[in-house]
Amino acid sequence: MDKNWKLQRYSRKDYSELVEFPVEIVGRDGVVRRYSFEDSIRLYQRRITFAPIRYQDSELVEAEVGHCRSRIDQLRRSFFHRHGWGTPDGEPGAGEAFGLLAGELAAFLCRVLRCDGRPDVRFERVGDDAVSSTWFVRLDGVEGGLLLYAYRFDGVEVEQTRERFFTTLKSLERAVDDPTDGERLFAFHHTADCGFILSCRGTQADELASWRVPDDELADEPTPLQLAIDLVHRGKYRQALERCRALVDEQPYHRRAYAVGANLANHLDDPTTAEELGLIGSRYFEEDAELRFQVGLARARQGRTDEALEALQGALERDPDLKVARFLLVLIRVESGRFLAALRAAGSRRDPSSDDRRLDATLVQVRHWLWWRCLTVGAGLACVATGALAVAFHSLAGLLPVGIGLLMSWTASWVFRRNIDRTVARHQVDDPHQGLRRIQRRSRPTVPGPT
Repeated sequence: MDKNWKLQRYSRKDYSELVEFPVEIVGRDGVVRRYSFEDSIRLYQRRITFAPIRYQDSELVEAEVGHCRSRIDQLRRSFFHRHGWGTPDGEPGAGEAFGLLAGELAAFLCRVLRCDGRPDVRFERVGDDAVSSTWFVRLDGVEGGLLLYAYRFDGVEVEQTRERFFTTLKSLERAVDDPTDGERLFAFHHTADCGFILSCRGTQADELASWRVPDDELADEPTPLQLAIDLVHRGKYRQALERCRALVDEQPYHRRAYAVGANLANHLDDPTTAEELGLIGSRYFEEDAELRFQVGLARARQGRTDEALEALQGALERDPDLKVARFLLVLIRVESGRFLAALRAAGSRRDPSSDDRRLDATLVQVRHWLWWRCLTVGAGLACVATGALAVAFHSLAGLLPVGIGLLMSWTASWVFRRNIDRTVARHQVDDPHQGLRRIQRRSRPTVPGPT
């Protein structure tokens, strides 16, 4: 019923209307927030990335991804309608040339050329190849113009296209200090599904300097960690781990690189590397709870239970709200047969301020199961003791409570174990995407996603 209601809600969405900017989006907490064009696009692209984590059902994942893509198309279409460039009669329109990416390109040009909208530009197609199209961009009042390289990150060649984009970008960046009149980087922009590069000739650099937005206002070149995170989103976990290891060798004080690398190593069943990254990172960042959690998980994978418990307790001392560390601590104590200790570790109540409400709700459920198991097994053992005492006094009637008690204890233990196994299957503590989201959430303030 809940699934059908969600699917119907997706099917009732209307994407035909034009929206104003900044656009108002209702978050999952019911609060209406205003987003710029660029922020709204990133928000929906982030939702596409995390759709398989947010929903377990494939139909809901497909509906969520389709909804987000339709919203992105609507936002781009709306932005171009309100702020895009004009096209003289007889020339191909923006939609024919760039499709729905025209809105993304218009926002990029408005930002680079410092105009509120309707940039005075003309496009002439220079050529196309397998991964990009090239355009000559004429600017009003400027002799000559710019070259635009437009990349679309989709289709079967998406990886090659993305690699080509960054290769071109780096080659143009290296030419900035070239004293000759060669091609130089002017500005660039990229998102999850497209990338744009503007270049100019060396003799134009001074003339165009007044047009160019300062470097601190433009998107910077992707950092090594951003490239590693991009590999995580594409499922290339081993390559992402190698980038993180290289990054911490070069920058020993890069906290997030240690955390992301340790999380990936644990997921790839390489607990030795995970423990190494976590321990080295903990020496630089003594109060970081995430790194100690990764050490605890790595030690648990190696069967070093006591050392794992020590690391997890250290993580919770530094951040009692790190629910994944508390969850793993409870699981280890359950596996060790220390059910009362597990019950104490699970806490006493739900935390309304938790930033991981799903896992917090699971801990509440596990607490209820622990209470139920302890009470049921205790009652069963009491029945066994009572029956055994009766049998000791030569009363065969005591066999009945012994049997009932044993059945109660066995059933309670079996049902509890089944529920715990299902919970562990739903919450993979080493999931790279959940770990990445947790690390990013604890590194900067977040804005709840829209519904």
